[in-house]
Amino acid sequence: MSDGTRADGLPADPATGQAGRHAVVVGGGLAGITTALALADAGIRVTLLEGRPRLGGLAFSFQRGELTVDNGQHVYLRCCTAYRWFLDRIEGAALAPLQDRLDVPVLDVNRPEGRRLGRLRRDALPVPLHLGRSLATYPHLSLAERAKVGRAALALKVSIWPIRPWTRRTSAAG
Repeated sequence: MSDGTRADGLPADPATGQAGRHAVVVGGGLAGITTALALADAGIRVTLLEGRPRLGGLAFSFQRGELTVDNGQHVYLRCCTAYRWFLDRIEGAALAPLQDRLDVPVLDVNRPEGRRLGRLRRDALPVPLHLGRSLATYPHLSLAERAKVGRAALALKVSIWPIRPWTRRTSAAG
């Protein structure tokens, strides 16, 4: 048929004239691009629709004078395996190197000189203690705020790692 369908009504692949699976992905952000790539890798013909003149969704950069403003994924951790797959798949992993150990400098332009730069660094301690030293000396939080973060981290540890059954003690009635 001349309208691109076969006699049985299924869409025909323009290259082969055979019916094939075809998907339409709406949105060219990270999720849309990832979905389109996964479908294409599975042998499905994909049409990716994006309303903007660029792909990336909320991950983009723009120029303001001589300043480049990056609005993309600023920090990702080793546990972000899907994001790493995405970067590898689009051959962009070299543009977002993975640090051996988390070390994020944070500049506060509203603080007086001498207390403007803070760092969030991971130590070799177990979670949630791995950020303890960094948060204890972090200049952008007050002492009270640092104490709240510490309490929250300890509460998180309890909720994530419940007490192991063999450490529970029960008294046997005699």
